Amino acid sequence: MYKNYTMNQTSLPLEWSCFLPSTHIIFEIHEFIESRDDRVFTLFESSDGRPGYHPRLLIKALLFAYSEGVYSGRKIEKMMTENIPMIWAMSSEIISYRTINRFRASEYCQKLLPELFVDFTVKLKTENFITMNELFIDGTKIEANANKYSFVWKKAVDKYADSLKIKTKQYFQDEIQPMVEECMHMDDVAELSISDLENIATLIEKEITELSADIEEKPIQGKNPKKQKRRRLKKHLRKLRDDFLPRKKKYEDYDQLFNGRNSFSKIDTDATFMRMKDDHMMNGQLKAAYNIQIGTENQFVLTYDIFSNPTDTRTLIPFVESINQLPQTIVADAGYGSEENLDYLDSIGVNHLIKYNLFDKEQTRSYKKSPRNRKNWSYHSEGNYFTDRNNNRFDFSHISHRKNRSGFCQDIHVYKPDYPEQTEQKTFHYNWHYESLKEIESNKLLSPEGSKIFARRKIEVEPVFGQVKANLGFARFHLRGKEKVKVDIGLAFMANNFKKYRKMKIS
Repeated sequence: MYKNYTMNQTSLPLEWSCFLPSTHIIFEIHEFIESRDDRVFTLFESSDGRPGYHPRLLIKALLFAYSEGVYSGRKIEKMMTENIPMIWAMSSEIISYRTINRFRASEYCQKLLPELFVDFTVKLKTENFITMNELFIDGTKIEANANKYSFVWKKAVDKYADSLKIKTKQYFQDEIQPMVEECMHMDDVAELSISDLENIATLIEKEITELSADIEEKPIQGKNPKKQKRRRLKKHLRKLRDDFLPRKKKYEDYDQLFNGRNSFSKIDTDATFMRMKDDHMMNGQLKAAYNIQIGTENQFVLTYDIFSNPTDTRTLIPFVESINQLPQTIVADAGYGSEENLDYLDSIGVNHLIKYNLFDKEQTRSYKKSPRNRKNWSYHSEGNYFTDRNNNRFDFSHISHRKNRSGFCQDIHVYKPDYPEQTEQKTFHYNWHYESLKEIESNKLLSPEGSKIFARRKIEVEPVFGQVKANLGFARFHLRGKEKVKVDIGLAFMANNFKKYRKMKIS
């Protein structure tokens, strides 16, 4: 027996929410967006053109689509005709994918998203889902929306730019200067700038014009040396216009785009080539990517930022400076434990639990007994020297000042042995300030309270990356440019926050 059905009977439209469970994520998204103050959306108001779609509808559509792992504008538009939760949230409106994509890439959305993160953090704090006592920081790399082979390397550009400098100057001295009378002498100039090359091209054009006028006024039968000279000048002009000038401008533009980086992508110039774990050929090749930094508590992303440098060490200070409300304690892994970072957090008065590079190694039994371990050596403050286990003496030699890319200066004390032939180690370096910072950090990490807090790091940050990358399928950006990429990943993190919030609220 089967249930009877008919397709020819007219039925009245019902409220779409009746078909959805009361715990559906769309209700959480709808309630949060609709409860936001109208001032958040005043940026979108305009008196020009036809009435537009309310930004509440657009942001709800994006957040729900991202929570379902749908990132294409065309697929989001399709959801508005086929997906019941989306139809209900959009009030049966069907918004074009062009409008969705324009909104997602607009500067208004770039300003709206941080406001939503602040409001959502307040909501979580009010409902006691977070305490803001600890903030767990970590980073991951996500592939940019760019071709794998669109790379530009700084070393290659510098090499070809230097070659062009030599070639242009030599070409000018050997070929152009003897032929153009008005050319200035540039024997003492290191290189020819773009303006110099343009001036030379103008002089050559003037010389060609004068020669052409002279040839027309005084025609000569047979070979005309002026025509030969004009032919050579035209060849030099083409060389300048079609070769030297475009290459010179290109290398100067590239130099500005690097901005302290070693590479960038031609398609997305803000992206840097980084070594990715999930390489497409599984052989360690590089991909254009961004370094994503997040701060979480209870697996909720409270703050995030985008960086173009691949290492985490140089991202901590700008990331902390971008946080509106600093927590009581910042927790991070060994990639952030540099002297500059620890010193900065102490200067702003924020407690921190951050591993340094050798922390795990220092806890091993072999390292504790190792003769290379400086803790097993004796330091004599009166003479400022060390003695190792074999009573070999290492006297202070000098202080080496090292400055990193950000301008932070380290004072490295260099010690040398009295009898180098009797020791395996000919010299060693000791950073007193950094060693004192590491000693303080080690004591905090090994304390019962500190080890308990730091143990939560693995279950606080890592699951968020797993949920966004694996569960939501966000393994590659869908927009280009640093600001637009920040919106793209921000929507994914906010969608994941709603999924986590709904799950915790039900449980």
